Order: sequence, then structure tokens, then C-alpha cells
Amino acid sequence: MQRNQKTIFKVLVMAFIGFTSFWRPLQGADYDPNPPFGLDQLKPIEIKDPLTQKTIQGYQPKNSYNIFINYELGMHCVGFDISYCCVIPPYNSIQAQVVESGRNGTKPKLLSPEDKVKLYYYLKDNSYSEGNKMRYWSVLKDVNGNGSLADPGDNMANYVWEHLFIYKDLEGTLPKDWSIKNRIRIGKDIMVPIDAGPSGKPLAGGYLEYAPDNGGNIVFTDSMIPEVKNVAIKLTASNIWDALGLPLTAFNDSVRKGTIRTITDKDFQPYQYATVQLHDDTGKPVLVDGKKVEFFGTNPVDIPNCVMCHSGEGKAAKLSRQAGFVLFEKEYEYWKKNYPDESEYMARLSASSINLLELHDKMFKTNFLKDYNPNASSNRLGSVGSVNCADCHGDNVSGNLQEPRPGTTGYKALKARPLTESIHAVHANFLADMNDKAGRTVSCQACHPTHWTNPNMNNFDTNPYQIIDSNGNNKYANADQRTAGGGCYLRRDAHSNPAVKPPFFLNSVGKWYLENVSTRDENDQPVSELRGLTCTNCHNQLSHELYKYDDLENEVSQEGKTLRNKSIDEIIKILADGEPKRFADMADPRIKDGNNPLYEFFNNHQGATLVKATKDSRGNVKLLAWNAKEGVPVPYEKASGGSDWWLAPAEPKCASCHAAPFVESMGGKYFPIDQPHKYSLYRFSKAHGKIACQSCHESIHGLYPVRAEGEEENTVDLTTHKQALQYSPDGRYAGPVSCSACHTVNAKGVPVQLVGTEYENDYWASVVLLHFMREGDEKLPIKELIQKYPYQKSRQIVIESWK
Repeated sequence: MQRNQKTIFKVLVMAFIGFTSFWRPLQGADYDPNPPFGLDQLKPIEIKDPLTQKTIQGYQPKNSYNIFINYELGMHCVGFDISYCCVIPPYNSIQAQVVESGRNGTKPKLLSPEDKVKLYYYLKDNSYSEGNKMRYWSVLKDVNGNGSLADPGDNMANYVWEHLFIYKDLEGTLPKDWSIKNRIRIGKDIMVPIDAGPSGKPLAGGYLEYAPDNGGNIVFTDSMIPEVKNVAIKLTASNIWDALGLPLTAFNDSVRKGTIRTITDKDFQPYQYATVQLHDDTGKPVLVDGKKVEFFGTNPVDIPNCVMCHSGEGKAAKLSRQAGFVLFEKEYEYWKKNYPDESEYMARLSASSINLLELHDKMFKTNFLKDYNPNASSNRLGSVGSVNCADCHGDNVSGNLQEPRPGTTGYKALKARPLTESIHAVHANFLADMNDKAGRTVSCQACHPTHWTNPNMNNFDTNPYQIIDSNGNNKYANADQRTAGGGCYLRRDAHSNPAVKPPFFLNSVGKWYLENVSTRDENDQPVSELRGLTCTNCHNQLSHELYKYDDLENEVSQEGKTLRNKSIDEIIKILADGEPKRFADMADPRIKDGNNPLYEFFNNHQGATLVKATKDSRGNVKLLAWNAKEGVPVPYEKASGGSDWWLAPAEPKCASCHAAPFVESMGGKYFPIDQPHKYSLYRFSKAHGKIACQSCHESIHGLYPVRAEGEEENTVDLTTHKQALQYSPDGRYAGPVSCSACHTVNAKGVPVQLVGTEYENDYWASVVLLHFMREGDEKLPIKELIQKYPYQKSRQIVIESWK
């Protein structure tokens, strides 16, 4: 009997433990409502609540003003020697928002030109490009198509933008009596000044332009549909100050002492300092305590690693020699023989460019090297001129929607696959064996920029964290690429930073990644320290499928049709016919036994529906929304030479892995880049009123907190880490910008405006609230705001999505 009593007691205890284990997440036992930072650097203050007249113990914002600085793409992958070809033109923007902090309990204010202020920008130690940093304006190209390369403005910097035009201004004004002959073409009618972007903003510094509620820097282009012309492209999101498309390089002024021929890997500084000052409308700096209001941000730029494989002893170079290609070898010999100051890197860079063109001529029957002169001191491609890849390959990144591009000179342009699809498809097939031990391709990080802030880590052979060596060989074939580093992603971004802590605010897909990818090693064994995600965990079929399924009525509540708020079992059932293996191929594509699920998807990719087409009573083409009940679906590839690559359909979404309201804005405001009833791109999205997501979280691929290990040589990027510390309440916290940056807060880091509400002592619930708040909500009285977004709902979201 006694034994039975012990047995029963043991069963009851185990049952109770099991019950409490189940109950714990529901009750939020692991839910710590305190902020993940201290308030050490904030000044204590006592203020009176205007309603209750009670004294509130508060803390002043650290800064009287905050200028949040970012770049919309995260890392611009661009060459600096455009003598032979231009894959992507130089184009780095400095974007900013400025907030006057709410001191003494007042509400913060997002500033615009109406507040009689201006923002002045410059780049630290980087004031020019053309010359010993870049060949772009000095590269000849027939812009006006008259057969001459001697006319004013006949250069590549003007040529690459000629497909964009305006009629009157950069505000999108379209005259009723417009005609093609009245178009003002960028690069042709409005020439791009040396060391400036296509909008005329100089690299050396100047004032940022402000984009109003409708967005800014609006240019036009034509589509593939003959009847659809004057497609407006908004290059700048609303309520953002920016200097558009600066021709930035990764080289600092103080480093570049010799000619461009002397550049080596050690010269690269990929995380550039962009500085922005607050001025009054007369141009005088605004001073606080006698000091200028000035902040800096990260402007990332680097070169793709073509040189590693396509020259020297790289794989492509070896195969080229075996196939009888000789011109790239002659290119290398010319530079090494005739110029004593030519570095090994620059000789290989030129050789790799010729190798790429040789391969292209052979594989696709082009004639880019028909006039190549291996002994010419300049313009080595002769009448052909430098090759602009977007002449044949549609490219949405540069706004070239037509295929081939009108105005092409030097060679006959052909209709080809979209630029990014072509590049990725060829390399996915050619580099199918370039994987880590888990079977995930390392080619993404191998090809995309991998230079480091510390120049001593830019030796590809000796840096133990570099994913490839100086000839493009995979150094992580028997390891996990997520433990490698360098470049725009690995060992840098919050998604690959092992030091990040909950809450992650994940939905069921995000939790699937956390369990099956982020906390498992290359042998699929659980690990205690986060390994995080890699490129193909976001850029994959699952992102496309989730986007395709969406037909949202409300982006924050996720009303309407979506899978993003469903269980993982429901998602697998609908997208993968209930097959977990098939879903894993979509979400975490790995190459095994010759099977490459990601390549198969991209190779057979069908673009999303852009619009539906019908005809009106007169027989004219009438375009309707993608989800209209009538009309014939028109996929992106019918309207855009770039298909849907690098537009909202093909880009990963925060909403794919994160629980609402940690999601993007509703699309449609930047059509055709995004669409109504779909999520917009992160770089266009806002929360907490008109505050850009990027203002608080930083640019994609560099999201706070970035990995930073101190001043040691293995640090990836100190720049973005130091940027985050400008807003830190304790000098240590470097996560997303907290409420305390702009608000007077209580001891819990919660804005004093919420004192007296249930949000008062719950930092994380208040974080949920600010993400709920969309444009216009910031104007609501507190009582109405918390009625619209009640505390219990916000608290429940924290509990359910803590990890």
C-alpha cells in the first residue's frame, strides 16, 4: 500500500510538472516585463502628470534631437572599375529621419522642412570617387547614339540612366499634353555631374532632400506593355530625407594616395560613415549645449568577388584556359608588363572582367570583344565601349523595365532573361558543389561582398573566418558557413548574431526556423548558442509562396487571406501538400544527392501577377488590381524585363517569420514595386506613426544588434555597432532603438505618456503597442489609443511569441 501511495504521489508530481510546463508559456513565467537595458546615461527628472497631478519619476531622453541614418538596401554590391562592364551602377543613398525628443514629458516630434530645419550630409573621409577610386565618368560610351564617343556627356555615368525620365520635376508631375518628345531624360538631357548621383546630389556633401507623404524622387520609365508608358517609380519613401544614388566607393580619401592601379584588398572599407547635421533653414548648425547636433550612420558598399574565380587560379579561370580562352591572360599580362604600380589585385580584376566577357561571347553568341585591343592604353573594347548588362537584361534595381533597353549603343541589344535571374541561375548551376557540410550553398556569401572593416582581415587566405580563399575555393565545405564571416551578412546581422536574446516575436514559421535551423549545427544537432540563418533561409521559394497567398485587408491585424498567422501544420498542408520534407526544401533548401531545390525553383520561376488586363467599351486596354474579379492575369515578366526580381514579390518579408504587429506596411503606395493587399518592402514600411522601420532597426542585412566583439581583429563591423550606441540609454545596449531615445520614460523604460495605464510597468507590451501604431495613430489621445490597442492583447502577443 505504501509503495502504491508513493507511486501515486510520484505520478501526481510528474503530472503537475507536466501541467506547469504546459501552463508556463501561457502564464508567461519566462516573460520578463523589464527592459533589456539600464538607464545609466539618462538624467532623472520629476514631472507632474497633467491629468492626475501626481509626481512621476522619469528619465530624460539622452539626446535633445535624434537623427536616424540608414541606407535602403543594406549593402550595395558594385564594381568601381566600369571600364569593361557595368553590372550594377554606383548607387548609395543616405537616408535620414530627425526627431526632436520629448523632454520633460512632452511628446517627441518628427521634423520636416515645415519646422524650419534642414539636414546637411557628408561622408567621413570619402569626398570623391572618380580618379584613383573609380573609373566611371572617364569610361566612354555613346549616349546620344550618333556613333561618336566624343560628344559632351558621352560616358558610362550618363549612359546607364538614360531609360529614366521626367517631364517637369522629381515630384512625379505628368502633364496632360505629355509626349515622348517632351521627355527630359536622365543622363542625356540632365547629365550626371562627376562625383554625384543621378539626381545631382554630390558625394562631397550638401543638403538632403525631403520626401513628403507621397514619396519623393519620382521618375518615369516605360514598361514591356506598349500601351503602358510613364510608369512612375518612387525612389524615396515618404517622410524621409535623402541624398539619392551617390557614387560611393569603399575607399577612404586618406588611403588613396596612388593611382587606381594601386588598389589592394587592404584598401577596402566597406562600412562607410555617413554623417548628418541638423541646420536651421538659414543653413546655420543647430547647437545644443554649444555642440552641433550631428549623428552618423552606416553606408555599406563593396565589390562582388568575381575576381576570385575568374582570374588567377580560380575555378572559372582554370576551366577557361582548358577551353582555349586567352584574352583574359593577355589582359593580365598587359597591366603587369606596362605599369609598375599595378597591384596584383587590379591586374586580376581587369583579367576577370575580360574573362566574363569572353565566356559571355562564347556561351551566348555576343560580340562584346570583337574590337578588343590587348595593347590599347584606354578604351580597350573599342567602338563597343563598356558593356551595360541592363541593355539586354531587364533590371528592376535600376528601374529598367524594358528588355532590350531602348537607346543601346555599341552593340545590338537582345531580349534576355532578367539580370539577377541570369546571374544567379548560371552560378547556382556552375557552383552546385559549393556547399557547406549541411548542404547549404556558400556561393551567396562567396560572391557577394566579403571585405571586413579591419584591413588585416582582408587577406582571404589567412583570415580563418573568410568563407573562400583568394582563388574562390570553399573553406567551409566541412563546416558550418554560419560560423564564417565578413561581408554584408555573415557574423554581422541580428539574424546571424549569436548574442541576440528573446523576445524574438516569432510566428509559427519563425519558430520552425528557430527549432530546425538557428539552434542546430551543420550536423543538424542542437546547439546552445544560436547559429542563426543564412541567405537562402530568406531568399527562397517559401518567401514567394507566402507572398503569393496573401490577400490582406489589414496588415497589422492580418485580416483577410494569409498563411502568416496560421500553424505550421496548416502551412505545410497548403503549401507542401502536407509533406514536411517538401516544406523544408522550400524553407531551408539544401543540396543533397544532386538535388538542388532552390535552383529548380528559380529556374522554373513564374512571376507573380502584377495586374489584370481587360478592355473598356472602346476596346482600349484597361488595367485592374491583381486581385480583381475580372480580367486576364498579367505576370510581372509581361510588363517588366526584370520580372518580379528585387520587387516586393521576390523579397523576404519580416511578416514571414515575425508575429503581427512586427510586420511591414500595406503595399500599394509604391506600385509597381509593391502591390495593394500585399506586404510592402521593409525599406518602405513605417510603424509608430511615420517612423520608418529602418530608423529604429537599421538597414536590412545590418539590423541591430549587429555582431561586435570589441576592437579585436576578428570584429566584423564596428561602424553599425557604434551607430547604435548613439541612442543607447546605458552605453552598452545596441539593440533596436528604444523608447527612451525620444521619450521621457519611467524606470521600466516606458514612455511617461503611458503612466497610469496597464502598459506602465511592462516594457515589452509597450514595444508591441508602438508596432501596432501606424500612420495617424500617433495623433490619438492616450485613452483612445489604448482602447484601440488594449494592453491584454499586446501582453498576450509577448507571451505567445516570446521566442
